[in-house]
Amino acid sequence: MASQIEARLRSLGNETFIDINDIAKGDDIEQRIFEELSQCDELVALFTPWAVDRKWECVKIGAARALGLRIVTVLYAIDMNAIDGDKGGATFLRAKNYLDINELKSYFSELAARCGVKSDEST
Repeated sequence: MASQIEARLRSLGNETFIDINDIAKGDDIEQRIFEELSQCDELVALFTPWAVDRKWECVKIGAARALGLRIVTVLYAIDMNAIDGDKGGATFLRAKNYLDINELKSYFSELAARCGVKSDEST
């Protein structure tokens, strides 16, 4: 799912960094994430039932907040109540206008408008 989102972001002319693809074996994960975030305009955080158990998701969002980045939280097969009830991690996410995976089309349209790119609404 993350790779599909990344492909769409790239099709809109955006540079991307996706930890599962762009962090090499042996790299310092924390250092790479912080280096990349300092060069970003926004963070798209994909939350799945599997991702909520990864502590790096909270680290990335905390760092993005500290840098003042736009944070777009995408929920896939999980809802905010489950994140909060099971993990206690929704506190800093609720302040953001998060979206369900089925609402990605509207995000891509908004992003295209912010970037001054014509978006293909059929995609």
